[in-house]
Amino acid sequence: MRAGDQLHADRKEEARTCHAERSRAALLGVSVFALAAMSFSALAAKPAFAQEIAAGDDAADADLPEIVVTASPLASPIDEIAAPVDIVTRDDILGSSATTLGALLGDLPGVTQSSFAAGASRPIIRGLDNTRVRIQENGIGAGDVSAVSEDHGVPIDPLSAERVEVVRGPATLRFGSQAMGGVVNVINNRIPKAIPKGGFAAEAGASYDSVNDGRQGHGKVEAAAGDAVFHVDGFARKTDDYRIPGATRRQSETWSETSGVAGGASVILGNEDFDGYAGGAISYYDSKYGIPAPGDPLNPVHIDMHQTKVQLGSELEFADGFLAGVNLAGGYSDYSHGEVDATGVTGSRFDDEEWEGRAEFLHRAVGPFTGAAGVQLHRREIVASGEGGELLAPSETESAAAFLFEEMPIAGETLKLQMAGRVEYADVSGRALDASVPLAPTDFAVSRNFTPASFSAGLVYSPASKWVFGVSAQHVERAPDALELFSKGPHEATETFEIGDPTLGKEKALSFEINARREGDDYSFEAAVFHTSFSDFIYKRLTGEVCDGSFDTCTPHGAGTELDQVLFTQEDATFRGFETRGSVTLMRRGTARVGVTGQFDMVRAELDAGGNVPRIPPMRAGAGMFYAGERVSGRFGFLHAFAQDRLSAGETETGSYTDLKGEIRYLLPQDIVGGKAVELALVGENLLDADIRNHVSFKKNDVLQPGRNVRLVVTARF
Repeated sequence: MRAGDQLHADRKEEARTCHAERSRAALLGVSVFALAAMSFSALAAKPAFAQEIAAGDDAADADLPEIVVTASPLASPIDEIAAPVDIVTRDDILGSSATTLGALLGDLPGVTQSSFAAGASRPIIRGLDNTRVRIQENGIGAGDVSAVSEDHGVPIDPLSAERVEVVRGPATLRFGSQAMGGVVNVINNRIPKAIPKGGFAAEAGASYDSVNDGRQGHGKVEAAAGDAVFHVDGFARKTDDYRIPGATRRQSETWSETSGVAGGASVILGNEDFDGYAGGAISYYDSKYGIPAPGDPLNPVHIDMHQTKVQLGSELEFADGFLAGVNLAGGYSDYSHGEVDATGVTGSRFDDEEWEGRAEFLHRAVGPFTGAAGVQLHRREIVASGEGGELLAPSETESAAAFLFEEMPIAGETLKLQMAGRVEYADVSGRALDASVPLAPTDFAVSRNFTPASFSAGLVYSPASKWVFGVSAQHVERAPDALELFSKGPHEATETFEIGDPTLGKEKALSFEINARREGDDYSFEAAVFHTSFSDFIYKRLTGEVCDGSFDTCTPHGAGTELDQVLFTQEDATFRGFETRGSVTLMRRGTARVGVTGQFDMVRAELDAGGNVPRIPPMRAGAGMFYAGERVSGRFGFLHAFAQDRLSAGETETGSYTDLKGEIRYLLPQDIVGGKAVELALVGENLLDADIRNHVSFKKNDVLQPGRNVRLVVTARF
């Protein structure tokens, strides 16, 4: 080994050792802090709120409106929110064969998925992905490197979620630059917020998928001891390569093995002055999955991913005084993954350590204004080694932000003005490529700092019960990500040679939106029209050159044969689109309902200088019918994606497809199952066995989406 190579290897090993030591120390410190906080809470408050819930009074048992917590600091019923919000319920999650958040959400209006691998698929919202879509768990970021590359999975499994809230459009003002395109908030009860009815609750389930011989099981338990509530959950899944249309073929390297376990506890607080909770949770996630269409079919690569995460949370509501409530959340994540070939050799390794903390302070009326103010802190360190180190040198990102949200009634509860603002400071440091000597490139240390500032104003109009209309304007800014600034080498997964630009400036967007929503069993409806003008939009531009594994092969008319060269570039761009969906009940019989549903979405994205933004999803339309009864329910419908022929340079046209789906659920009589709630579900996906290629996927030319699937699900709650 050369002396320089040995020095580089020694530095990588030293970085790993220091990273591991810091991770263990941080994990111990956070755990001790969580236990101390819960112990203090137990001594400080009388559990009046806990006793009230445990007693199971009529108020607690009554049907409550569905509350959305992601779109605004002021948690509100969904029929009072103008922002486009979708809620995916626990039943929807258990009925889906999705192993990733992207696959789970990909059929929602305005949402598609990257579908790179069976274990790696991020949501794409209104054509925006990666660093513009924030994925979080209970308000705290995922703590991963999924935005660095499409083959990197999100270490949040759908099975861990009680529900998922998707806010389409800018959510930057509350959650930061990564929410410029939208936010996906996975909500679970790992930090319990209330004592379960009767002091105990549990769920267990299992499922089988025919398309990939997939087997999965999950379970969770919540139990109370006085004013303390404990939570434990776990899941495991194993799938083989999935079948694709045509004979008995399978798509190679689409297998996955995933498991996770989590435990949490909280203390329910309450007296005559306040109610709330304080607690913490720790979770471990493990996933292995194949990468389809490998560059070398004889030496396929798979991802071996691990994450340990600690989260703390507390919410307090005050009976009197200026402060109406305080919401605190914090998290620490220690993440790593290796990219392992068929011989067991790890070619690339990514280690990511992140801290994040948030505090929101809700205040009562000050003159006509009611609202909330908050602060957010974040620190991230990415260390890549092996081939991954050729793409991205170690980088650090630190940010601090303050935000404000205010609401003012103009005409009682009918018309409200909402205003928000956010100022953020971000410091990004790493090593960038110096390509001034193409045949002997070097890298150099760079530190950049940015101050994104964003603000919004909107009107919310509620002319009648269950109806809400909104119009809003937002100016949002985003600091470039480390990958966009400092990329400097081969990216084998996407078959590109990526070169960042350390001189990139802030990305800015001016967005206008008009939306409407109507909630109800008789009929529901939502629609949104949006227009966003980007200034200095950052995207990957194909240069037309082809490279091998080093920069010198990327010189004009060089010797490269494998990797398309891309440059992170800034240009002005315009996104505009429309999305809608609705349902109508046509007939009732007792408590049962029969009705129809429909949806439509489209987005157009063009560079102002000419041409289309790459990898924009096609126009889609769908329709279906449903039956909803007390014991039996079902639905049947299709989603049609039109051909995408609005292409960027280097893209190819993607044909249309129709995805036909159906499901039926049956709740067993309780006298048969000993008083427990046991549900059986039979779900069919891609029932036409259609050839489905996802236009936004880097693998679309080589990888078909799964063929016909029949899924059997059993769920028991007690």
